[in-house]
Amino acid sequence: MSTKLTKSRLRQLILEEKTRISETLELGLSRPEEAPAKTKEVKADKLADTVQACIDHYKACQLKEAKLVEQLKKIQEAKRLLKKRILNNLD
Repeated sequence: MSTKLTKSRLRQLILEEKTRISETLELGLSRPEEAPAKTKEVKADKLADTVQACIDHYKACQLKEAKLVEQLKKIQEAKRLLKKRILNNLD
């Protein structure tokens, strides 16, 4: 008994195959069957530390971005005032 290949099932199969091929290419392997032998298992506590470090770095970047935005606004305001002063002095 054969099953019909629907549009959604075909898309799913293509995405699965695409994932397998890209994983193979990322690991530098010649065949997808070799991928499980090359992958490493990571303990959950190490992964949690890594994720936490990424979150901390992200928060630090957000704070730095906020400071830089404030500095940029001050610089833009100074430029605007200087431009106005230069144009007034030319007249």
